[in-house]
Amino acid sequence: MMRQQVIDLILDIISATDPQSAVRLRLVRHLAAHPGCPEQALLRHLLESSRHSWPHTASPIEDK
Repeated sequence: MMRQQVIDLILDIISATDPQSAVRLRLVRHLAAHPGCPEQALLRHLLESSRHSWPHTASPIEDK
């Protein structure tokens, strides 16, 4: 159930953004880097997006 919600959210983001937008391109890149793991791709996308939005705040979860 949660996986379907994540997939629906990803599809909403992809369909609602310009094909050349940085947000969409980052999400697509994370999906390619985490095939079969949409939850991980979305998490990485959100963490990266938060760093782009607030460059002076530290991320509570470090990338490994």
